[in-house]
Amino acid sequence: MTGPLERKHFTIIAGIVVVSAALLVTYLSWVFVNVIILSMLGAYVLHPLDKRLRQVTKIKNRRITAILTIVVVALVFSAVFVNIIFILGSELAKLQPAVLETDVNSLIDYGIGLMGDYIPDSVQQNMKENLAGSASSALLSAISLLQRLVLGFISNIALFAMELAVVIFMVYYLLIDSENIMQTFIDVIPSNRVEIVKDFLDHLDSIYNSLFNVYLLVCVLTGIIGGLGLMLLGVPYPVMWGAVIAILALLPIVGPGAFYVPASIFYFIVQEPIRAVILLIFGWLFLETIPGNIIRPRLMMQRGQIHPIITLLSFTAPLFVVGAMGIIVGPAAFGFMLALYRTYIGTEPGKPSGAANNGGVVGVVKIVEMTEPDEQVDDVENVLVQEPIEKSVEKPDDKTNDEPTSRD
Repeated sequence: MTGPLERKHFTIIAGIVVVSAALLVTYLSWVFVNVIILSMLGAYVLHPLDKRLRQVTKIKNRRITAILTIVVVALVFSAVFVNIIFILGSELAKLQPAVLETDVNSLIDYGIGLMGDYIPDSVQQNMKENLAGSASSALLSAISLLQRLVLGFISNIALFAMELAVVIFMVYYLLIDSENIMQTFIDVIPSNRVEIVKDFLDHLDSIYNSLFNVYLLVCVLTGIIGGLGLMLLGVPYPVMWGAVIAILALLPIVGPGAFYVPASIFYFIVQEPIRAVILLIFGWLFLETIPGNIIRPRLMMQRGQIHPIITLLSFTAPLFVVGAMGIIVGPAAFGFMLALYRTYIGTEPGKPSGAANNGGVVGVVKIVEMTEPDEQVDDVENVLVQEPIEKSVEKPDDKTNDEPTSRD
C-alpha cells in the first residue's frame, strides 16, 4: 500500500511530465499557430452554415455536409480572388510609368488651377515642381513595393498552399467532431463544476457569435450591398470593390468610408459631380448608417449584446500588438474575459450584464462547501443558498401566530 509521501512524489513527477509534454507540443506547433487559429475561427464561423445545410438537405452524414460547406465557401472565395487577380493583372499590364506620371502632372495642374486666383504665379511654379518631384518618387516607390509584394507572394506560394491545405483539413475535422470534442471536455470536469462551466460556454458562444458571426455577416452584407450599388452607378470592377468594402468594414476605425469618400473625390476631380454626390450619399446611407445602426444592432440583440467600446478595442488594439492576426486573437481574448465576467456576476446567457439584477432582486449567492475526496458526506445537496432579497416585505399573518405550536 502506497503512503501519502509516495503519492505526492508520483503526483509531482506526473505533473512535470505532463507540463513538459505540453511545452514540447506547443513548441513544435508554434510555427503553425496562425494556421491553428484560422482553422478554429473557420470551424466556428462555418458551423451555423453546416448545421443549416443538414436541415435543408436532410443529410445526416456530417462528413458530407462538412465537405459541402467547405466547397461552397471555397468556390465563393475562389471566384472573388480570381476576379481580383485578373483585374490587377490586366491593369498592371497597362501600367506605364510615363503615362501615369503625365496623368499625375495633369491632376496637379488641375488642383493648382483651382487656386490660381489666390496664389502668385511664382509660387504656383514652385508648387508644381515640388509636387511633380514628390509624385514621381512616390510612384516609383509604390511600383517597387508592389513588385516586391508580387515576387514575395510567388516565392512563398508553396508555403501558402500547404498552410491552406492544413486549414481546410482542420476545419473539416473540427466540423465533424466539434460536438464530441466539447462533450469530452465536459466529461473530464468535476461533477460539481459542470453547470458553471456550461454557463461559461453559453456566455462564450453568445459573445463569440456577436463578435465573429454577426460582425462578419454584417461586413459581408456591406460588401454585397456596395458591389451592387457600384454596379448600378456604373463604377468599373464592382466585384473587386465590393470585396474591398467588405474588408474595410472589418476595421472599426477605417470602415467603408475609406473607399467611398476618396472615390467621390475622384469623380469630382474628373468632372462627374452627379455621380460623386450619389456615391457619397449611397456610401454614407447604405454602407455606414444602415449596416452599423440597424442591421448589426438587430442581429446582436438576438444573442449576447456587447458594448461598442469592447468591440472597438477588441478589433483595433490587437492589430498594433500582434499584427494582422490581432483581428482574430483580439476579439477571442476580449470575448473570453467578458464571458468570465458575465459568468461570475450570474448574467443569464444571451443577455447583457445589466440583466443580472432584475425585478427588484438584489442577487443570488451560492456557496458550495468543498470536502476532501476521502470524507463521506451524508447530505449530497450540501449547498448554502442565500435567497433573493425582495424589495417588498410581507407582513406576518395574525391567524398563524394565534395557532398553538403543539398539541396536548
